[in-house]
Amino acid sequence: KRELKLKNGVRVETAEGAAARAGVREGDLILSIDNVEITSVKQFESVVTKLDKSRAVTALVKRGENANFVVIKPSR
Repeated sequence: KRELKLKNGVRVETAEGAAARAGVREGDLILSIDNVEITSVKQFESVVTKLDKSRAVTALVKRGENANFVVIKPSR
């Protein structure tokens, strides 16, 4: 975050499952999930734990200079 001059977000160490299927990759920065700005790993874990696992959520993901929303859908 410091190198990119960002105040918020968490770096993806590994992506698997629904996030990987949505296109999230190692090295991406997750800036928000379901319209909740992510400020720390602890807060990210708290937000993810509270998500309804039966519905899709949006995540704002920054890769390089680009930031895009991805839809993360639960596996059926």
